[in-house]
Amino acid sequence: MDTANELKKGDDYQTEWESNYESARDECLTEADNILMEVEHMVDDINQTVKVQDNLILADAINKVVNLRYFRFSSTVYGKYNTWVEDFDYDFTKQITDVLQDRLSFEFKIGAK
Repeated sequence: MDTANELKKGDDYQTEWESNYESARDECLTEADNILMEVEHMVDDINQTVKVQDNLILADAINKVVNLRYFRFSSTVYGKYNTWVEDFDYDFTKQITDVLQDRLSFEFKIGAK
């Protein structure tokens, strides 16, 4: 059974996690945008095709963006008596999937279907 202090710590962590969610999402999507800006011109807008010589570069960029979906965000937490930096983990799979679809017309699927 959890003690009152353990429950309060859990609630505080959830609050910090929730309060940093939007900042973490914005940072994650900014990193994804910076990666995709360099390669999105390689995908033909009309035919949605890629030149053979650009395949590896594009695949590497897609892999980097896909790896951002499990994002660790560091934030300063201000306590009553001390201040510390804490890491928060987020799952932005949905957002990364949407970005890849919108920017590269790439359909990211998890697992074999």
